[in-house]
Formats: sequence, structure tokens, C-alpha cells
Amino acid sequence: RHKLNALADYQETGGVTTREQFLVSYEPNYQLNDRVFLYALGQYERDRFQGFSSRISASGGLGYRVIDTDSTQLSVKAGPAYRKTSFINGGSTSDIAGLAALDFDWQVSDTVKLTQDASAFIQSGNSTYISTTGLEAGLGGGLSARVAYAIEHDTAPPAGAVKTDTLTRFTLIYGF
Repeated sequence: RHKLNALADYQETGGVTTREQFLVSYEPNYQLNDRVFLYALGQYERDRFQGFSSRISASGGLGYRVIDTDSTQLSVKAGPAYRKTSFINGGSTSDIAGLAALDFDWQVSDTVKLTQDASAFIQSGNSTYISTTGLEAGLGGGLSARVAYAIEHDTAPPAGAVKTDTLTRFTLIYGF
């Protein structure tokens, strides 16, 4: 199984850029049996408003499907990680971290799905905790709408950056 994720958040207000965040990640998984899997993760982020021009993360480890039914899936994963952060004002850090994450999907009805993704990069200096809750509703013909609420918390962000950032997204999805 392969997972590719890309995110671009850009906002201007009154001709002034007020949000500029980019993320791309790739995660291959290899099933060892019905419930246990190995994962690898490569991730690149840029968020100048949080004070970094790039943050590269790499992780690998073990995952487990806690619940795996037709309507509900819950998997957890954990492993060591490496993070290199380059700051806007110069300088960089390289840290060994631990990654723990969960992925929960619940098909409430034929057309409604609830999702919860959470992850934690735990390290000395600045740990990052992310939680995204989403609600998807099928509109027909492979088209669906999604509303999601994301919280990202850094324990020690660079000077001038906020510790906790929230974002609400409304998205149209075409599945094929």
C-alpha cells in the first residue's frame, strides 16, 4: 500500500500574504499479516509563518490494525524518526525523534464518513502534535464534500510563531 499526501495552504488578505504552508509526504506500507505492517515515511514541510523554511522528516517502524471491519478501521503506528529543520532567520537543527500516529475511519452510513488522524513527533527541543478530524458526505457520481478541523501544536516554536495553529477546511473530493 502506498500513501501520497500533498497540502498547499496559501491566503492573502488585503494584498498581504497571511498564510503560506506546504507539505508533501510519501508513506509505503508492507503487510506482514492481516493486522501487522511495516511503514516508512518521508515528509517535507515549509511554513514561513511558523518560522521554518523547510522541515524534513523521515521515520520507519511498525503498525497495527486495531479494528478492521467493513465500517470501522483503526490503525496505530510508531517508530523512530529523524527531523531536520531550517529556520527562516538562519540556522538549522537536526533531531532524533519518535513518531506515534493513529488513523481512524468510520463509515457512519452509505454516504457519511468520519475520520480522525493524529500524529506526534516527540523530540527534545520542539515536539509537534497534529490532529485532524473530518466529516465526508457523498454527493453522488464519485463526488463528495468534506469539512475538516486541524490543530497543530509545537511545544517550542521559533520566536514570533504561535504554539497552536488551527485550520478549518471545506473540500470537494473526486474519487476514482
